[in-house]
Amino acid sequence: MKVSVIIPTCKREENLKNLLQALLAQHYDDFEVIVIDQSPLPSKNLKEIIANKDKIKYFNLPGNNAAHARNMGIKTAAGDIVIYCDDDIMVKPDFIMAHAKNYQEPSVGAVSGRVSCSSDIPVSKITRVGRIRKYDGKIIANFNADFKTDVEHAYGCNFSFRKELLIRIGGYDERLIGTGSFDDADLSFNIRKLGYRIVFDPFAEAVHLLSSGGYRDLSLAEKMYWYYHNFMIFYLKNLKKIFFPIFLLRQIGSIIRRAIIFKDLRIIYSGLMGLGKGFIDYFKKPGVSQNAKTAA
Repeated sequence: MKVSVIIPTCKREENLKNLLQALLAQHYDDFEVIVIDQSPLPSKNLKEIIANKDKIKYFNLPGNNAAHARNMGIKTAAGDIVIYCDDDIMVKPDFIMAHAKNYQEPSVGAVSGRVSCSSDIPVSKITRVGRIRKYDGKIIANFNADFKTDVEHAYGCNFSFRKELLIRIGGYDERLIGTGSFDDADLSFNIRKLGYRIVFDPFAEAVHLLSSGGYRDLSLAEKMYWYYHNFMIFYLKNLKKIFFPIFLLRQIGSIIRRAIIFKDLRIIYSGLMGLGKGFIDYFKKPGVSQNAKTAA
């Protein structure tokens, strides 16, 4: 079973180099790595590092849309299974193998791997993983859990899918832009609508370094704009519209609380604008991917 590992990246050259080295040391033979670089200027140093590496394909796709980059990765992927990784994670040598073995079961359409980072809650307190409350969209993440279970949504920095299913659902919704919030949950819901399970496997583990660069260089107000913009689109697409007034009131309350906690009134303006623009964008068709430039 061939695996394609797709890595969207933007201005995190050192992190990406370390991840590529870890991937090239995997205990799994039949795989390729596809790097979609959205940095304004492609790195000559990076291109030299990946030169003559048969397992690595490099594409330059300037812009700031991770969903667009991931869709381009799907188009170029040769694998039966597609693993999506953020560029600022680190993995162990059995990472790809841990993902791939889950697909021996035909009912599995996607796998969410374990993600450890500095802000994790204690594993002993975790009872549920990867859930979204239907009436208001409240998210239960807990992807640092140490037990295997079915989940409703995956974590975007470390998850995999059957490529045929990604093609059937049309890939990522490119309206979910900016920080990329909820693009992973939206894709997960689309996979489950086809009747497939999503499995959380703690052995497919990654450490999330949460490095600077990419969308983390945005101001807090900008991040809040995109968070609420994407949340609005995700809710309208996937959750029960009859509860929309409850969802809306909860999000407005959330915006006000964040503004008070962070002592930044710009969050109120940005959050409300994000909700409004997300409502408008929900009625637009997702964007169409463009061609990327491949490294020579």
